[in-house]
Amino acid sequence: MSSPNCRHRWPARSSAGYMEKVETDHGGDTWWDTTVQGNALAMAGFGKPISRKTADRLIADLLDRAGAYNADPARPLFINTLRVFGSYLDPQTDPFGDVDLELTYGRRITDPKLVADYARASGRSFTTYVDRLLWPHTELVQHLKNRSAFINITTEDITRLTDRSEAIYRVDDDPQAVPPPADRTLTGR
Repeated sequence: MSSPNCRHRWPARSSAGYMEKVETDHGGDTWWDTTVQGNALAMAGFGKPISRKTADRLIADLLDRAGAYNADPARPLFINTLRVFGSYLDPQTDPFGDVDLELTYGRRITDPKLVADYARASGRSFTTYVDRLLWPHTELVQHLKNRSAFINITTEDITRLTDRSEAIYRVDDDPQAVPPPADRTLTGR
């Protein structure tokens, strides 16, 4: 995710396409934000490559976790779609660095008090109110990744990055999933 929190004078970086100028404040400082390309670079894995067989196993396990998550009515969010993109889609690529996924999700619970109660029930401590409110999203991503350094999940609209993607999970196609609210509003994309 991008956030305009860098106060720097880096004009050379903007020409590479990884950052873009957001504004210049009254003090003359320039605020920069990462672009989709910059976020992709930030997500890139530079560790030991994984084989296609390992990536296939990681995706199969992730799909099992997605199904289990959506089948649990106590979860405050629901997974709407998971789409794979990047090097995994090229059957000739083996090995590669990681598996890139786009996540779109929605809320089953929208009442901030109920979300705070859910976070409190997790037994975790939160340093800020915002961390507590964001706990359902953090928990969802942690659940899907299952501590794997080889799974990268973004909620950015990947169509801005690539036209090659493949849906691997849709809540509407999952007979075990608790149906999402009729007025579902999605996050991501």
